[in-house]
Amino acid sequence: MIPNTKRPARGFTLVELMVVVGVISILIALLLPAIQSSREVARRVQCVNNLLQLGTALANYESSNKVFPPGTVDEEGPITSEPVGLRLGWGARILPFLERGPLYNQINFSLGAFDEGNSTAVNAKIQSFLCPSDGRPSLMNYVGCHHDVEAPIDADNHGVFFLNSRVSRDDLTDGPATTILLGETTGAAFLGSWAMGTAATLRNTGWEINAENPFQAPPQQLPTSPPFDALFLEILIDDGVLPPELVGGFLSNHSKGANFLFGDGSVRFLKSKIEPTVFRSLGNRADGNLVDADAF
Repeated sequence: MIPNTKRPARGFTLVELMVVVGVISILIALLLPAIQSSREVARRVQCVNNLLQLGTALANYESSNKVFPPGTVDEEGPITSEPVGLRLGWGARILPFLERGPLYNQINFSLGAFDEGNSTAVNAKIQSFLCPSDGRPSLMNYVGCHHDVEAPIDADNHGVFFLNSRVSRDDLTDGPATTILLGETTGAAFLGSWAMGTAATLRNTGWEINAENPFQAPPQQLPTSPPFDALFLEILIDDGVLPPELVGGFLSNHSKGANFLFGDGSVRFLKSKIEPTVFRSLGNRADGNLVDADAF
């Protein structure tokens, strides 16, 4: 009989298996930051595209009406974060220019932003208003610039969008390329929706970009999802957690800065460490300060 010289099949030893698992784990650890980084790049590109779309809508509104939409509308100021009054903002006015005419027609502008008759419409989710990098519940991630320093929203503000504003492109005398129209915000779902002309859709350049403020993380539990909860906002104000006259600055979930839309239709990423005086000048439509558009 011919002897069987074939060796029996040999499997992995425990040590070899552990080495393979360790190598795979190291490769995953090395690749994961690159994957996350590429995802954030894609989200940032989508955020830029959203702002470009909003810029086109604002430009078309200005072309049709000879002025940009008012930041907010009410009988008198200053405008606070309290859920009272008319206070329908610029976001509601540009809906027809975002191809959301049917939603625009559902809003009764004579009732105001907080009226129960408008609750269904103003709580609608619009993707063009949402930054994909903000994973928290929100109805609005883009806010208009009302002023160059922290101050209540009122009729004498220096930005483009404020109380009963009627600012045209020609009023941007410092130059459209150096005048901020919109910037990013995050974590402010409790302030309201895209329709409300309060700190929910208006901010100023008096704060450092991504600086901590009461709008980032109130100590109470945030609602887990929209719609806007007026009672929750009133509790924050009544408990003294949120000063109603505070407006706040621009925030984003992007690293080291935020995206901004300028009056010439361009979108630029401004770093958190931008010189404060330069940032304030960008928030003022006509302060006479010359700012090099390539310097920020």
